Amino acid sequence: MKAWFNRIAGVAAVTTALIALAGCGGRAPTGMPLLAGGQSAMSADDMLRAKAFQAQLAPNAARPTTWNNKIALYPDRQALPMVLDMIDKAKRSVYFETFELHDDQSAITIADRLIAKHKAGLEVRVIVDRIGTKSAGSKTYQRLIDHGVPTVVYGPFPYWRAGEKGLNITHRKLYLVDGDRGMTGGMNLGDDYFVRDHDMLWMVEGEAAHILHQEFATDWRLGKGTAKINLPPAPTGSYGSEPIGIAVTSPREAGREQEIHKVLLKAVDNAKTRIDIGYPFFWDDALVDHLAKAEARGVQVRVILTKFSHSMTNKLDRWTAKNAIPKGIDFKWYSNATYAHIKYCVIDNSFLQVGSSNGDGLTFFNNQELDLLLTNPQTVANFRSRISDPDWAGGVDLSPKDIDIPASQKPLYSLLELIDKYM
Repeated sequence: MKAWFNRIAGVAAVTTALIALAGCGGRAPTGMPLLAGGQSAMSADDMLRAKAFQAQLAPNAARPTTWNNKIALYPDRQALPMVLDMIDKAKRSVYFETFELHDDQSAITIADRLIAKHKAGLEVRVIVDRIGTKSAGSKTYQRLIDHGVPTVVYGPFPYWRAGEKGLNITHRKLYLVDGDRGMTGGMNLGDDYFVRDHDMLWMVEGEAAHILHQEFATDWRLGKGTAKINLPPAPTGSYGSEPIGIAVTSPREAGREQEIHKVLLKAVDNAKTRIDIGYPFFWDDALVDHLAKAEARGVQVRVILTKFSHSMTNKLDRWTAKNAIPKGIDFKWYSNATYAHIKYCVIDNSFLQVGSSNGDGLTFFNNQELDLLLTNPQTVANFRSRISDPDWAGGVDLSPKDIDIPASQKPLYSLLELIDKYM
């Protein structure tokens, strides 16, 4: 699902990180996360703003917003040490769900930590997607199986409903322990994500993390997992004051088929000043239409794309930009010589949607996806200053050549536009 390039570059970096972790005996990696939301108490005004935005989104998401939470962001090279540390500190259970499980050093190291926890008697459960993991390799998956780790290979499952049909896969990234802690975001398990790409994982602790465990259990059931899931009890005690909502795409769950799409469009419609989006895949027509309407009422809309994608997705991104630029939407390429796999939508200083979703049809209609809905103004403002604003400032404007579609290729682009809901 992504362009594979520069596989050798960065191996030394992951080797160094893993060697450093090998001797830490369960101690947390040094250093602070790039962003930690809710580190100071929310003001009364911020609390009202957060509650108001969550209330506007609530009718479109089945899960209630929870407030007894703590959250921190680990982008790029900061993520792998935290994933390993989280596994090492698990006391009761470890649940991992990913689209891609690679046959490389990062993935094998994670798999070996999972195997060790399984042998130590913890409840370890792993979900991998059949399409994603097959494209990335199979040796690491087989390693888990050979050591007895209960593992589900998810789908693809056909579904039919109300005139719609498709193939359901899991594109979620859920890395969870002990019922009250977990990480989610865009990173699959492999060196591409932990060593080379621009991407991120969020650490969630508290009530929202327990909901992530429940979502994993649902996918275990949908994926036909046979080993029993013994969900840890809901967390007690005080974790923080971070408001976290959760939205999913889940085509085989009645009423939850398109939560992410509905929430995102509603949030865009509520925008007042500025929307910043980072998606590697961006071609959903409804989303573009809502963004264009926001631009027409005076909202600044900025979209970061990545050049480093495979041919068909790159063509769809360029086609979307060609048609959206005349509507006032601004576009840039992510400028670093790497794949920008990061996914986010930031609205004003009121709303941040992050997780596994892209801006394409597979995300909104076919896949199992999961996003966090963050409305603490501190968290949103921090993310803007640390991630989305630097991404934009360092970006490169699309040139006329970037969106010039040769006449000979227009039939192909038109065909892609017709079927982009399934890409």
